[in-house]
Formats: sequence, structure tokens, C-alpha cells
Amino acid sequence: MTTGGIYENPKYYDIAFSFRDIPQEVDVFEKAIKKYSKIQVTNVVELGCGTSPHLGELLSRGYVYHGIDLSSSMLEFAREKVSKEDLERVHLYKEDMTAFHLPTKIDFCFIMLGSLYVQNRSELYNHFEAVADVLKPGGLYFLDWCINFSPIAEYEDSWVMEKEGVTVETQVKGQYINKVEQLLEEKIKLIASENQSKKTFSETKKKRMIFPQEFLILLDYLDSFEFIGWWNNWDFTQELPGKKTIERPITIIRKK
Repeated sequence: MTTGGIYENPKYYDIAFSFRDIPQEVDVFEKAIKKYSKIQVTNVVELGCGTSPHLGELLSRGYVYHGIDLSSSMLEFAREKVSKEDLERVHLYKEDMTAFHLPTKIDFCFIMLGSLYVQNRSELYNHFEAVADVLKPGGLYFLDWCINFSPIAEYEDSWVMEKEGVTVETQVKGQYINKVEQLLEEKIKLIASENQSKKTFSETKKKRMIFPQEFLILLDYLDSFEFIGWWNNWDFTQELPGKKTIERPITIIRKK
């Protein structure tokens, strides 16, 4: 039974992407901050935050969390995770990542799992200008899987996750629809099995690929950031380029 879009069903989305080691990923954030940030970090913002899986871990380490997303359902799901004691340290906004504004300046910005959904060059520029506007000088922007190191590659993947009696199979497929514009169509399908019933949720989005040299040219053009580096698989010992297969590359830039 098909029951709608994945972003209106955050419970199943949260299970589907629960394969990550969240404490370990926040450890990597803190390693990056310690080594590369020029400012003390108190406020962090997640762009395209979805269900905010890092929220609880970041709060436990003393940070103030800000999250932006276009889905009201996702934001409400994230808000329900927050205890009354922590409400003052959580700020969630329904905003477009290509044109967002926050009431306070931010020390550290991050975006997960290639969630930089822009469709053209103008939106790409606008996104980084918006980040530059909200990020304090010396602060880092941490990008997970947003730079594409395989220019011609389309992709297809699937996996299964289970939590509290609910099983979710995820299918992801990306196909070029315009190679000149570097534009892919990404289709995500979740098949959730719960209480002996099966539900299917799907979403199709367009996504412009960002290639490494293009990204460096973009930084030179905007002149708001300095390039720090990129590494394979969340591992600072695997600086790119390298001989290993590239998987979940991270990129770090710093506001000038």
C-alpha cells in the first residue's frame, strides 16, 4: 500500500537512516572544531536537518542546536525529542537552505548525507552566500557526501533497518536527467513493515551534482570561505585523493 511521501512520515525515515554511529560522528565534529575552527563553538546549525538525529548527542555535550528544514512533519518529529529542560537550547526553523536567515550568528554549520539539494548554479551560489551570512568568521562548514568525486556515476543502493518491531527497507536510485546541467533525479522509496502490514512511501527530487574542482572555483568566486580539506569515510587519516574507494567523503571549509 502506497501511503505518501517520506518527509510526511518521519518515524519511518528516522528508522531508515539510523545506521549511523551518531556519537562517533559528533566525535568527528569535535575533532574538526579542535583542529580547524578559529572560534569557540557553542551554537551549531544543521541544514536540511530532517528528524535531527544528532540533536540529542549535541545537547548532551552542551551545544545549542539550530535546525532548518522545509518539512513541518520532520521538524515536529525532531521537536518531540526535546525534553522540557532542553527546550531553550533547541531552535527549529522551517526555511529553505538556499535562502535562510537566522536570528543569531552560528559557530559551526553542518549538512548530512548529501542533503544539499540545489537544482542550478544560482541556487548553489545562494546557498553558500546564506551560510556565509549566518556563520561567524573563523567558523566551520562541515559537508557530508555533498561533493561528488565520481563525475559520471549514477547510483543505486538499498538496505534494511529494524527498530522496535518496525522494519524499513530503503531503496535509493539516482539517474542523470541533464548531464550538461549536472542534474540528477533521485528517487527514494521506503517500505515499512509494522504490525503485519506493509506501507510504501516515496519521494522524487532533483539534485545538482557538485564536482571537486568546480567547488574550489566556487569558493574563489564567493571569497567568503577558505578551503580546509576533504577526507574519505569520515576519517582524517584518509585525506583525498587516495587509493581507497571513496565512500561518504567529508569536506570542511572555514568562514573568512
